[in-house]
Amino acid sequence: MLLIPVLLSAITFNPAAAAMTPLQGYVHADVVPASSSTCAAGAICGKGTLPVKRNGCYVDNFYNGSLGGTPLTIDVTESGPNGSPVYIYWVNALSTAITIKSAPYAKYYCP
Repeated sequence: MLLIPVLLSAITFNPAAAAMTPLQGYVHADVVPASSSTCAAGAICGKGTLPVKRNGCYVDNFYNGSLGGTPLTIDVTESGPNGSPVYIYWVNALSTAITIKSAPYAKYYCP
């Protein structure tokens, strides 16, 4: 019977477990290339870095009324273990060029 309270206290007071609380927020990028609002088929149209350095985050396009809303595909690249930067690329996955009217914008959630 003594083992259960010891396990519960180890889980409850584990600082590493507390550091992995769910996080969420928004990330946006400057339009690439900056000199043009047209993005070619198959090209990277925007790039950015998550403000959270944690693997396993979910990222989804988002429109807030002035930013985002583009028909771009999101590619998330985790560069290493937790603590390493997580890069986001917005890619034109269509077969034709598109016009980007605002910065690519996304919402992220890290469980």
